[in-house]
Amino acid sequence: MAGDHDFLAGDLIRGVELLADTFAARSIRYALIGGLATLMRGRPRFTQDIDILLDVPQISLPGLLDELTRIGFDLTADTVIREYVREHMTAFRFGAVRIDWIKPILPLYSRTLTDASTLVWTEGHSLKVATAEGLILTKLVSFRSQDQVDIETLLIANRDEIDLMVIRQEWSAVAEGEEARTAWLEASIARLVPPRD
Repeated sequence: MAGDHDFLAGDLIRGVELLADTFAARSIRYALIGGLATLMRGRPRFTQDIDILLDVPQISLPGLLDELTRIGFDLTADTVIREYVREHMTAFRFGAVRIDWIKPILPLYSRTLTDASTLVWTEGHSLKVATAEGLILTKLVSFRSQDQVDIETLLIANRDEIDLMVIRQEWSAVAEGEEARTAWLEASIARLVPPRD
């Protein structure tokens, strides 16, 4: 699906490439999630931001942020470090594009990060992208209306190979008190994923 992102803004494409290259050079574990990952695992949709699940040791953050600032990212290192360490998420910019980093503190985030696979983004650039299962799990956590649309898109686009057991198992670890989300998920699966023999 990499060819389907021709409509994306230049800052978005370049920002993704710079992040991926920087993470690879520093051996930092990450996974693209959010709208861009849904585009790559599902179908094209408009998005204006870059969402990254990122596992970086606190001691490595200052050097990473210095490098990102040097190559054109607009951020305040002290703010990013404080938010990432204390609040487990942070945001900054590359040109007109917002970049969101999420720390994998929930077990389902750790699983999403571990299971991410490499996909070709543009010629010469590959990305670690969350699987369809991982994306569905992260979108169940957020569960905004766009997340619900994305979950349905991912279920349809991946219905022949989606691992529903992984989704159910990982979701069950955080689903207490979220019976409405669980019911919505099961109804969507029943409606969109044909039973397998």
